[in-house]
Amino acid sequence: MKVLVAIDSFKGSFSSAEAATVAIRVFNHYGVQSTGVTLADGGEGTSAAFLANQEDGHWETVMVHDPCGKVIDAKYAYVPTKHIAVIDAAMASGIQSVKTDLGFVDPVTTSSAGTGELIIAAIKHGATKVIVGLGGTGTTDAGIGLMSVLGAKFYDSYHQLLPAVIGSLALIDHVDLSNIATKNVQLIACTDVDSYLTGASGAVQMFGPQKGLTELDLKHFELWFQHFSQLVDPTYQGRLAGDGAAGGIGFALRLLGATRMPGFQLMSHVAQLDEKIAAADIVITGEGQLDQQSLHGKLPVQVAQSAQRFHKPCLCVAGNIKLTVPELQAAGFTTAFSLVQQVTDLESAIREGKQNLALLMERLVPLLQIIGPDRL
Repeated sequence: MKVLVAIDSFKGSFSSAEAATVAIRVFNHYGVQSTGVTLADGGEGTSAAFLANQEDGHWETVMVHDPCGKVIDAKYAYVPTKHIAVIDAAMASGIQSVKTDLGFVDPVTTSSAGTGELIIAAIKHGATKVIVGLGGTGTTDAGIGLMSVLGAKFYDSYHQLLPAVIGSLALIDHVDLSNIATKNVQLIACTDVDSYLTGASGAVQMFGPQKGLTELDLKHFELWFQHFSQLVDPTYQGRLAGDGAAGGIGFALRLLGATRMPGFQLMSHVAQLDEKIAAADIVITGEGQLDQQSLHGKLPVQVAQSAQRFHKPCLCVAGNIKLTVPELQAAGFTTAFSLVQQVTDLESAIREGKQNLALLMERLVPLLQIIGPDRL
């Protein structure tokens, strides 16, 4: 029996590569043949997963501004032989920067400028192709902070230059994109969700509460986003898949000429996932939380659907499972298992993630050995 381990990172606990290492170590100990693949779906870990599947490449570290304006070190992956840079928006604009002991910082004050600074740094370093992984961000500014850093200018109806802050969205009358720094660069927006900029499943209403937006904020931000999208994107008005990724950075990158690509599509190609699934008997995937958002293009569901094409059973592991059995099966999973086997708090579950993953893999071994792939 051959097991393929294709698990996404568990935020704050372990990376995709670490998950594969843990699982393979357990399987090897019990004589189960296994192999691992490092994956990402456009969210956190995209740059690391890309780098893990390259023969060359390294990290570049630069100073940027986090969502609150604090100067931090952030890194991006660079492959010199291909002049490709891969950036995680979360490295500069991560949600961890907007959380405090008392809750979230005021979302009106946050900016995606740091991600724009990473893009600028990559271009100056020689990148002719820049892939931006959108996920794990703490900003909801429709990407105007990023756009400003890359050369966009925003004006009101009196032709006065506006600051690139969220509150300006309602005042913008026209936008000047004539001096954009990415004109001669192939820009790819790598998304882990297919949400629109506005609407019930958009950047504000679906993801805003996770970033500290109050009920009043949700109303204001939605109106501001609607005004901005109708002004600068009259044809689609932010209603293309991926526009709502990373608080609207997906929308901003499209305005700057980026091609949108589902993160899983890119990374599965880079990692030769289909070939590895075809050679396996059973596929094991997973992520930190399996919920309704997972059904909108998240990695485990994409892996399960790929496994279905090759008629291979797919098991899912997660820290928290919020989908019903019918929902799991409709998504392509044979079944799912939780890492957490006893009542605990989130902090402990995250801290003990790798240990719990190893224990779960041990419990799966006899099941795999007895039942086998033909009966799953």
